[in-house]
Amino acid sequence: MFKSILPSRRLPSADFQMLTTPVDPAESEPNGKENYFTYNATHDPNAKPRTEKRKKAKGKAQQEQEPLSTEDFDRLLDDLQIPSTLRPKLATMDPTVKAAFLKSSHVLAQMRPVAAANPPLTPRGLRKAHSSESLASMASPRPKKPSLEQYDLSPAPSRQFATGHSRGVSMDVRRHPVDTKPIPIAPLKTGKDKKKAAAITPEKYVNVLLSQSSTALDVEVVKKLRLLLRNEAASWTDAFVRSGGYEAILTRLNEILDVEWREEQHDDQMLHELLRCVKALTTSAVGCNALRAACPAPFDKLVTLLYSDKRPGEVATRQLIVELLLSLFDLYPLGSLPSNGSPTAGLTSHSRSRSVPWELSSTSVTASSSLITLPRPHQTLFSLLKALLLTRAPPPSEAPGTPIEPHAFIEELHRPRIYKTYLQEMSDVCRDYFWVFCHPSNTIWDLAETDEAKVEKPRAPGGMTGGVEFEAMCYMTMHLKFVNAIASYAQALNLPKEHEHSAYQFHRDMFLSGIERILSIARKASTTYYPTLHLEIARYIAAAGRSGHEIPWSLSRLIGQPPTAMRKQPAIPPPPVHPSRSQPTTPTKQRSGAYGAHPVYPAHPVAYGARASQSALAASSEQRPLIPGSRKVTPMFN
Repeated sequence: MFKSILPSRRLPSADFQMLTTPVDPAESEPNGKENYFTYNATHDPNAKPRTEKRKKAKGKAQQEQEPLSTEDFDRLLDDLQIPSTLRPKLATMDPTVKAAFLKSSHVLAQMRPVAAANPPLTPRGLRKAHSSESLASMASPRPKKPSLEQYDLSPAPSRQFATGHSRGVSMDVRRHPVDTKPIPIAPLKTGKDKKKAAAITPEKYVNVLLSQSSTALDVEVVKKLRLLLRNEAASWTDAFVRSGGYEAILTRLNEILDVEWREEQHDDQMLHELLRCVKALTTSAVGCNALRAACPAPFDKLVTLLYSDKRPGEVATRQLIVELLLSLFDLYPLGSLPSNGSPTAGLTSHSRSRSVPWELSSTSVTASSSLITLPRPHQTLFSLLKALLLTRAPPPSEAPGTPIEPHAFIEELHRPRIYKTYLQEMSDVCRDYFWVFCHPSNTIWDLAETDEAKVEKPRAPGGMTGGVEFEAMCYMTMHLKFVNAIASYAQALNLPKEHEHSAYQFHRDMFLSGIERILSIARKASTTYYPTLHLEIARYIAAAGRSGHEIPWSLSRLIGQPPTAMRKQPAIPPPPVHPSRSQPTTPTKQRSGAYGAHPVYPAHPVAYGARASQSALAASSEQRPLIPGSRKVTPMFN
């Protein structure tokens, strides 16, 4: 219908105007476009075609690619203190990735300025934008938090760490006057300038820690220090420790622990970050040497804090204290300690065949650099840990002035419960989070039937992770892991039962102090969300049984098999072959008692033998020959 309206062909129009001049197809790009815009080279006499730029850039990139040296990559791994178990995996990486690692290490090395007498101040950048909530608080005349630029950046005197205790020397720290004039906003920096500005020397952080008290120090500064101690190369940590950084951290930590009433928004966060800085030092050999040199500080004061009324309200901070106590097993491994002869000198006729480490001469100590010595007067790590756990708890704030003395007949009936103060912290967790322990039918797992690799494998976060209950159960698990580490160390000493540091005496004191009640309550937690808690309970029960201590009946009756998902897969025996019998030619029904079925045992361990005897009787009855001609008659009416 539109053929009569529309013209048959397009009519030429003289109003058509070319926006761009036609270009000769031979001179234009080989895309065949007629109105292709040509770049006028007269505007930029130095302009070059894009193809030539690409070729030159590609050739320059090829020239920059140098052959990768294996020695340089190994030197980088040594500088970062990569463990030997991870190095074979890193050796199989792509060469381009290795080259990127080396290039970034060279850039970091260039960023580190050479230590001078007076290092320059860090240039000021853009001010940090404030939120709407902080704008209202800016009207109040609150003092501004000091930044890293307001401190005297003269390098602190370096000191070496010896086996004895050392104390940091005092120094006069001056402040630069703060200019109240408005500072003009500096132009935006490029990427290289930002990297140079971000490079902060270890001496600068040492001066910041020494020039401010813990109540006035900025938390963000300590956070950045923790990240640097955790992620930087070992050379950065070495320079920090040699400049007196660990003594500065201990000074600020002792100061925050002596505060009568800590502020929740600042002081508790400062305590948490300082503890994380101490934990970050345990990731390098230099930091471990610094912690050994100052031991037993700060562990003794941290245990006192855990026993006092001033303990942190945050469960994560208390868990961090237990993790630091657990790191003592890495600081003083059993194989690295010197042999002290027989530790049972008082029980046997012979005495020590070798002197203890602190009785050695100074020349012999310095000659063996790999010698790890314990603080006096402890001969074993178990002795040090026991002394820490037996730290006397400070009196409560509402304690009466005169101590209450019990009567003589009560003292005669009293049983020593030496670990009661330590176990009170675990008992408080059971009391404060009582709603978590709501599964009374749970059993204590039998460690021989538990697959520990399945329990400890990493899992994706579920719905119960991140809450207060999850943090409390992680804290309880960390306590049990610490107790199991002590039990394993005491078992490795292989001392007789009569010795005060034997594994038998340790478990005996723990059960007298009330760990039986704590274990019976903790096993009621969910096995789905807290499987590691049940694994640590099973490990402790197994360790107590290996030491020769009798497990109380209230706990032994609860021992049973773990859930099916956490259970070891039993080996399926091959089907028995009877050569005398011929295979039936007719198909038979499959028996209900197949070989793959796993027997379900009762919870009580005594019933295991009864169940096994019943199985043996059933097997013997099946092997008896049947009387030919006999059959079973079923009555029709009952």
